[in-house]
Amino acid sequence: MNAFFASCEQQMRPELRRRPLIVVPVKSAYTCAIAASAEAKALGIKTGTQVALARQMCPGLVEIEARPDLYVDIHHRILGVVDTVIPVDKVCSIDEVACRLMGPQRHEAAARALSHRIQTRILERVGECLTASIGIAPSRMLAKTAADMMKPLGMTVLRMDTLPGALLDLDVGDFPGIGTAMKGRLFKAGISEVRQLWHLSPSRLRQLWGGIGGDNFWYSLHGIDPPETVTERHSISHSHVLASELRPVEAARPVARRLTVKCGTRLRRMGFKCGGLHLSIRGVQSGRAQAERVFPATSDTFRLLEAIDDMWRQCARTLNQPRIQKVSVTCLKMIPADTPPDLFGYSPAVQEDGRHMKLLKALDGLNERFGKDRVSIGPRPKLHDFVGAKIAFNRVPEVEEFWE
Repeated sequence: MNAFFASCEQQMRPELRRRPLIVVPVKSAYTCAIAASAEAKALGIKTGTQVALARQMCPGLVEIEARPDLYVDIHHRILGVVDTVIPVDKVCSIDEVACRLMGPQRHEAAARALSHRIQTRILERVGECLTASIGIAPSRMLAKTAADMMKPLGMTVLRMDTLPGALLDLDVGDFPGIGTAMKGRLFKAGISEVRQLWHLSPSRLRQLWGGIGGDNFWYSLHGIDPPETVTERHSISHSHVLASELRPVEAARPVARRLTVKCGTRLRRMGFKCGGLHLSIRGVQSGRAQAERVFPATSDTFRLLEAIDDMWRQCARTLNQPRIQKVSVTCLKMIPADTPPDLFGYSPAVQEDGRHMKLLKALDGLNERFGKDRVSIGPRPKLHDFVGAKIAFNRVPEVEEFWE
């Protein structure tokens, strides 16, 4: 999808259409744009541009605070539309999906017809501002590269029998998986053009990448999808960049507690327990303090809050700054809540306080039914509605996260 967050805002608010706008995580001159409309991009404003600079580049710029729940809702509507044309094979991010062409669909004319149908149906059934660029190629990575070659509402085909073809006109940094650091590493190795990259061997790319990622890139670049890597969840993490009024140390502490409550709610909903917590706080004057606690696996929010309070005192002393910029809380050593007893009859449930767990189950049910924080543990910090429910590069929040 093209300029997805900004396009969602323009779709829902017609008065913003054809106007330069950016979407920001918080209203602040010191944050960066997380999305820019086509009109803003035409002025040189893009994702990552600092708000203060963007204002200078466009005095009439519209700034919209992000609404993750809206973007997730529209994301699911788009998935539903795509599924009416061709099954979604993989959800890659909030604004990107991959579909696998099968049998006759692999003929170029048929693939182009399918792609055009997807683009048209999204415009008709989801919204006229939501344009999609589509890449058709033999591997997922090349399809993503092709989709970026023509925007907005573009369609690009990369055929196996013509590779490298149009790829030779790209910059080395245009490929997924080659960021600033990797591009610098390639440049130091004397590789500055796609033609040079194309002729490298898998073993040389493995050496440059420092692992199997180099092999996987070689196969993807040459039109072959590498095997999928199956991963298991080992942690849950939530963080928050603080607004000015929440940056004093005493005002920031309730934010850490709120993030911890959210972690506990997610653990119970997902059927996990954690055996440790990690707290990180970053000061306004740079510098960072971190602490970690390990304990018997639990999903009891009250126990998690005891640990976070202890770590907060330690981190605040270590950082020794009056104002905090960012707070991060991570659940570690996660295991399934239904882990069977071991040889000696021990299971995670043995350590839990039954009264606590009954109370927390009731709280979860009330907040799910009547809205987030209808019943809270301790005072509610003055946070926006979507604390912790962030849309990461390769992760789409579950709908349930917006009431946790």
